[in-house]
Amino acid sequence: MDFMPLIPFLGVSVPESLVLYYMALTLVGTKGPLYFLVALSLFTSLFSYAIRTLPLVFGVHTFLQLVLMVILLNLFFRLPWKVSIIAVVISGFILGLAEGISVPLLARTFSFTLGQVVSDPLLRILFTLPHLVLLIGLTYIAVRRGWRLRSLERMIIAGQRTEGYNFTGKVYLFILLLIQTLMLALLNISFHIYSARVFPTFDLGALVATSSALIIFAALTTILVANYLLKVTEREARLDIELRYVREMQKLNLQMRSQRHDFYNHLTAIYGYLKASQYNKAESYIETLYQDVRRIKDLLEVNPPELGALLSLKEEGAKARGIEFRWRVNVESGVLPLPPEELTQLTGNLLDNALDAAVSGHPPGVDLTLTTNKLGLMLKVSNTGDPIPRDILGNIFTAGYTTKDGTQHSGLGLFIVKQIVDRHGGQLDLAEPEDYPGVRFVVFIPWNS
Repeated sequence: MDFMPLIPFLGVSVPESLVLYYMALTLVGTKGPLYFLVALSLFTSLFSYAIRTLPLVFGVHTFLQLVLMVILLNLFFRLPWKVSIIAVVISGFILGLAEGISVPLLARTFSFTLGQVVSDPLLRILFTLPHLVLLIGLTYIAVRRGWRLRSLERMIIAGQRTEGYNFTGKVYLFILLLIQTLMLALLNISFHIYSARVFPTFDLGALVATSSALIIFAALTTILVANYLLKVTEREARLDIELRYVREMQKLNLQMRSQRHDFYNHLTAIYGYLKASQYNKAESYIETLYQDVRRIKDLLEVNPPELGALLSLKEEGAKARGIEFRWRVNVESGVLPLPPEELTQLTGNLLDNALDAAVSGHPPGVDLTLTTNKLGLMLKVSNTGDPIPRDILGNIFTAGYTTKDGTQHSGLGLFIVKQIVDRHGGQLDLAEPEDYPGVRFVVFIPWNS
């Protein structure tokens, strides 16, 4: 174990503990009296010194010191446990990273070995001060400018409760980057310690064990955080789609209310045409009004509502591109063999593909038919245009494959369609429409039971 006399040890440990408390509280936007932070730092350092006198594995004292800091933050500052843990871990990562880079760099600059720095109490204090001063300065700037981790602050504001609150992907990505960088710094300083022969017990076996543990920890952390980020990204994408659908349904409702509000004006216009014996104009006006009302009514009655919102969006997009979009939906009892979000994802990707391809047709058109029966769900999406060449038929469902502009298309649309169909034991066929030259995708999803 790395042993130092009490006074030199406190000269190193107390400033480090003070910086850790200062950074942790800054991250959550909380303040504490300086004298109280100094007292906590002194207590934490004395605890760490006592732990160092015990025959424990190298590095355990640091872990126990961080655990004590978490407890003290929760006890004296009423921070939730999760907030305390995250704040202390991030602060410890930053401090460890700064020390792992600064101390070896200064030792090399002033022609000292790491062994000389560690074994000489005065040098150890002097070589610790630069990165501590830098961290204090950066933390002070963060305090002055109000920089903090908003996610931690919101957890505190939310009634001191962490249940049901999830960090954003940005926070976890930031933590992952800190972990990876810290692992590299710790590996670097571990090799320095081994080569300097500072601690007799830190032999080749200990170096290999430490390096292996750090690499495994970094790999596991990367896997866990990456998995979480994928879930967060998927959830955010789903919420964004649902929000768009809700807004579209609100817009349809507003259009229906507007038409009802203007019903008297419509009657006045029709009466004027009839009074002037302009029967053709009156008939045309009524037909147009009827089609608009029927369109909105049909979209509002589509079940599930997300599908109606999707069809409304695609209908507007097709109209803007000069494509005639015809659709028919008949879902019996509103029951589906797959979740509504997957149905909209499936339909949306097929429609996007069809609308892009239909532009080459004369005239351009897209047809969609969705029905359910005792066997399952049948979805047909057809578009005018050129048929798919035989030489690329085997690649169109491959992730990333696209014949369009790669800067604007990801090549994932049909891949996602195939994944959804396969997940539900369905069938996906490609054929030519009966009424016009082009492409038709036919999807069948059976009932689960």
